Amino acid sequence: MPCFACRRIAAIRTGADPGFLAELSESYAVLSESQGYAGWCILLLKTHEEHLDRLPLERQTRLAGDLACLAAAVRAVFCPKRLNYECLGNVQPHVHWHVIPRHEGDPQPDAAVWVRPTAEREAKASDAERDERVRELRKALITSA
Repeated sequence: MPCFACRRIAAIRTGADPGFLAELSESYAVLSESQGYAGWCILLLKTHEEHLDRLPLERQTRLAGDLACLAAAVRAVFCPKRLNYECLGNVQPHVHWHVIPRHEGDPQPDAAVWVRPTAEREAKASDAERDERVRELRKALITSA
């Protein structure tokens, strides 16, 4: 069975992912379904690879550029106090990056989001909120690319 990222990429390729933001050099940028931190995005490597360090250096470099581009868009749209970048791989091994805006009033600003209650962290945006966030992020990605 394909991993979560491969399933999401398949949906992107058929036009069935409402959170799709952009195809970048090495990755697809998407709005996370989890919006407990407004503007949370994920960068999915286009191919199923499980270890960042095993990618050729050229791909790593392009992926870093994609990450910087997405981060700039998230910062432009959401004006966070801080951005967190996470590439873990122990739960979902497909190489992917979380770009998580941390806002004023964050309930635990000195800790990773993963320590917060699941229900809080995985809160969903309404369809209208999601669609607006996607529109704004797409526009910001175009200007930062």
